Amino acid sequence: MSVNQMGRPRDERLGRALLDATCELLAERGYAATTIEDVARRAGTTKPTLYRRHRNRVELVTEALVDRFGHDPTHDTGTLRGDLEDLQRHQVTLFGDPVLRGAMVGLLDELRADEEAATVFVSRFLAPRRAATARVLERATERGEIAACDDPEWICDLVTGPLLMRAMLPGLPPLDETLVEQTVAAALASLGVSGGAGRRP
Repeated sequence: MSVNQMGRPRDERLGRALLDATCELLAERGYAATTIEDVARRAGTTKPTLYRRHRNRVELVTEALVDRFGHDPTHDTGTLRGDLEDLQRHQVTLFGDPVLRGAMVGLLDELRADEEAATVFVSRFLAPRRAATARVLERATERGEIAACDDPEWICDLVTGPLLMRAMLPGLPPLDETLVEQTVAAALASLGVSGGAGRRP
């Protein structure tokens, strides 16, 4: 066995430990109080070792979020309403997760000041989720449920914006099934689906 082969399992364990430690601290303390030093300590390593893997805290947290949450599913339920509801239930779980809640406020502030990190965050975390919504619309077009959507980005904003706002701001109603129904109804109405503004019978 080569030196590289012998070292790889240890490197993979360290990478896993760093991402797990990041998520634990985000859930416990929030972004502002999650320091590189604390992540390294909890993962059983050192700051220099962590910095060899991740350029800064923004990059580390982005990697941890991508690893934890993956991509939104695009299950084909057979109907546009069913696909959107499935997608929204996943997003309710996502935005209700204490790791994401702990990360978002401070992370967004730092992303505004770091264009390179913002580009990575958008491409690795946001873009795949928006692509999932676009695929839902494409399937509905192929089924003949709707005409081709001219502005899928708006539909992405329409279904995700209310969830993000309720996750970020205190004192608003909860992320729940009612919000799923309301956001899906709004999207269907925007797409010109008859009865879109009402709840499922």
